Amino acid sequence: MFAAETTLISPRIARVAAALDAGDRQALDVFWKEVEESGTPLMEQVGPDDSRTLVTFLWRDPGDTENVVVLFCSAPSGDFSEFRMDHLPGTDLWYRSYFLPSRLRTTYLFSANDAMVPFTSYAQVLQRLPEYRPDPLNPRDYTLMGNPNEFKVSVLELPGAPKQPWNIPRRGVPKGTSRMHTMDSEILGTRQHVTVHVPPGYTTDGDAYNVFVLFDGWSYYNFAAITTVLDNLLYAGGIPPYVLVMHTNEDQDVRARELPCHEPFSEFLNRELMPWVHRNYHITSDPARTVVGGSCFGGLAATYAAFRTPGRFGNVISQSGSFWWPGKDVPGREEEWLTRQFENSPRLPIRFSMDIGSLERAIVDYDPMTTHQNMRDVLVAKGYTVDYSEYMGGHDMICWRGTIVERLLSFHPRPKDSPAPGR
Repeated sequence: MFAAETTLISPRIARVAAALDAGDRQALDVFWKEVEESGTPLMEQVGPDDSRTLVTFLWRDPGDTENVVVLFCSAPSGDFSEFRMDHLPGTDLWYRSYFLPSRLRTTYLFSANDAMVPFTSYAQVLQRLPEYRPDPLNPRDYTLMGNPNEFKVSVLELPGAPKQPWNIPRRGVPKGTSRMHTMDSEILGTRQHVTVHVPPGYTTDGDAYNVFVLFDGWSYYNFAAITTVLDNLLYAGGIPPYVLVMHTNEDQDVRARELPCHEPFSEFLNRELMPWVHRNYHITSDPARTVVGGSCFGGLAATYAAFRTPGRFGNVISQSGSFWWPGKDVPGREEEWLTRQFENSPRLPIRFSMDIGSLERAIVDYDPMTTHQNMRDVLVAKGYTVDYSEYMGGHDMICWRGTIVERLLSFHPRPKDSPAPGR
């Protein structure tokens, strides 16, 4: 997938090199002008196989470049050589080409003058990410985290990447309303940020509403347009009306402590957050109509919340859930701890909808793909209802923003003779 032979070169780069060798000193200026107009990376169809596309990342040397590393899908934990760009001698052009699946959607970053020191822990990956920068030649980027740890990443979408139409506002579709709240948790001793979105036509009369509790709500709201997704799906008849509760931890350090199978956080959900939502919004108490979900640690937290209180949360959405947690050598916790809890417990009244990127590779000391599949296998063996999918991409909100649609729809199957919601 990521291997790039040193002889692999973009036809467009090859033409520039040939022109320069022939004495055409304007060829490079013409190339950079074209790149400025079209953006990067370069995408070229080479050969008859349209299932893969030749993608070339570019870097224009400002004058002090000694090396450039491109990081996408996941951070390298070993030899950086397959991610290191090549330099066209005598020019300011650095490049690296890969044959990639034409259905790929992902994000990437550059590291100029990188120390080339392999990662030795996942904490080190997170620590070093803010040192990297988006592709200055790619106009498509987004901020990955909120303050105080925000940084931008560049977006790569190949020609065959699945469309994401539900995230786009549609003319004539009624919109729900959102309201932001903060809560100071006595149980946790931290401030919690909660945004609640009610569907169009929301009323406190009649039947109580389905409820969807979603962790990392700030990211889903800003980068997945999750409220637009729910409004569009409701209008198309794909889902019933939901009250959406978007929860966000105060910062990344608090998130890393509170989301991974943290019993006090489970108590916060059951003794503080959900009672507050019930007091202020017209929502159901039926676990069969209650969804809890998230991605990464949020997917793990959602699964743990249902495990601890299946009488409240009867449906789980896990997008690339961190079922590897707590990793190796953590005192008092075995690897894949939550998976072992499900394996050694009676089946609970919970349904699961799970997905993960087929390109999520091992980072240092754990394998997210294998551990995610292990959780699926345990759940299926125990008799749980599990809707499972693998998408072409990595550990990335740019993918989850599309696949969250299928996760929601899996809890509301349509009759066989009923048409699917229009796309």
